[in-house]
Amino acid sequence: MKYPMFKQAVLVFAASSLITLSATAKVSPEEVATLGLEGTLLTPVGAVRAGNADGSIPAWTGGITEPPAGYTPGGWYVDPFADDEILFSITGQNYKQYADKLTAGTQALFERYPDTFVMNVYPTRRSGSFPDWFYEGSLHNAANAEWCGSTEPTLAERCIKKESHQRGVWFPIPKTGGEVLWNHSYFYWGKSYTGTAYGMNVFADGSYADHMKIDRWILAWAMTDQEMTQDAYFQRGGGALICGSQEDVYPPRTAGQMFGGCNSYANNDFDAYLYIPGQRRVRKAPEIGFYDSPGTGSDGLRTADQRWGWAITGKEEWYEMSAPIKKEYYVPYNSYKMAQPGVTWDDLARPGHLNPDLKRYELHRVWVVEGRTRPQFRHLSPHRLVYADEDTWVATNADMYDAQDSIWRVSELYNINFYNHKFTQFWGDAHMDLVNGRYACVNSFYNIGVKDDNGPPVYNDKPDWDYQKPSGLRKRGVR
Repeated sequence: MKYPMFKQAVLVFAASSLITLSATAKVSPEEVATLGLEGTLLTPVGAVRAGNADGSIPAWTGGITEPPAGYTPGGWYVDPFADDEILFSITGQNYKQYADKLTAGTQALFERYPDTFVMNVYPTRRSGSFPDWFYEGSLHNAANAEWCGSTEPTLAERCIKKESHQRGVWFPIPKTGGEVLWNHSYFYWGKSYTGTAYGMNVFADGSYADHMKIDRWILAWAMTDQEMTQDAYFQRGGGALICGSQEDVYPPRTAGQMFGGCNSYANNDFDAYLYIPGQRRVRKAPEIGFYDSPGTGSDGLRTADQRWGWAITGKEEWYEMSAPIKKEYYVPYNSYKMAQPGVTWDDLARPGHLNPDLKRYELHRVWVVEGRTRPQFRHLSPHRLVYADEDTWVATNADMYDAQDSIWRVSELYNINFYNHKFTQFWGDAHMDLVNGRYACVNSFYNIGVKDDNGPPVYNDKPDWDYQKPSGLRKRGVR
């Protein structure tokens, strides 16, 4: 299936342009003045404050600033919009009349599953919000954040001058696709996180194989100097950017397997190590987080760089990216129905896609970036797009095309505002293969199979850095 791309997304950034852009990421004082918490054209993170012309997208008024009634700290997330009613439904029979507000991947899902794929559209709620320090850092970054200035085009937008950046959105007024992709890849979802996460790989008939993991992540870039460890291991490459560790719990054949690693300001290549319980040893694992290598636990249905829709991986950029544009689309949003305790895989799994009754779609403006592989590189998807929400920089959708430039994989991300911490992150996702009818849900869905003593992920707690380094994996690994 082939779908024409929007005409505005023209691949205009040749290698020579990237060299120039690498030193000119800052915007003018006049543009910086358009950002602010109140009374400005743009919000502190770069979203258009006003609603759209017909009012179907409202103005941003700060998002969720307090947890809703009924929420208990440490408990499951109460749906703040539970009383909203469906405005209308888009189906395989009427989707063409909404085509101008449907991504190419969404239209492909309607064509592939005309009788079962449904979008229930709800009122648009601009719920995105952040801590005050994050807004302050974003305003600083607009005027100051700079690339490292590499003269190599494939590295030109891969390295941030750490001293130019404060904790916030990296480029609130992005001029290039690389800046949008960086904002999205390194969006804020807490300083650290530990959670028991569940995933599944779904077969074409709707049956599934599930798995359970313990995730431990650290967003070092979001930490203050006082919060950051002084361990020399995490000071390499100008300092750790993101560190991640994952421990397999189920199924039994992989139980006890564990990886950990980090990337850095100077090198986006994930320096990862894997503990293999059967061998009782730790080995370097360059395939983890490497471009189009299979994503962990995905049975080959997701690439490493499909996490978060499209995430920066590796030490150099493989794609030539379009100039970013902003468009209105119906996208998954405020997916609190999926986050309620008691939801099971049986409730969610359906042939080809997740259960439409548990999904919520809203009309939002999103940043759209399109990429095509540079001639010297090869990727399973040589042509792809990502759609990042203007209010949060979190992706809502992503599309991947195959070598024949036919749409192949379509991703949806089901985000919520974790309002006790003021950030937005996906509660779950689905990466759907349109050819074989299978799909993968990355380990998240923290409410699946919960026990009485389980709860949602723990954020912003003091992290254990040991899980991210080989010596720690050796110490903590068990057979």
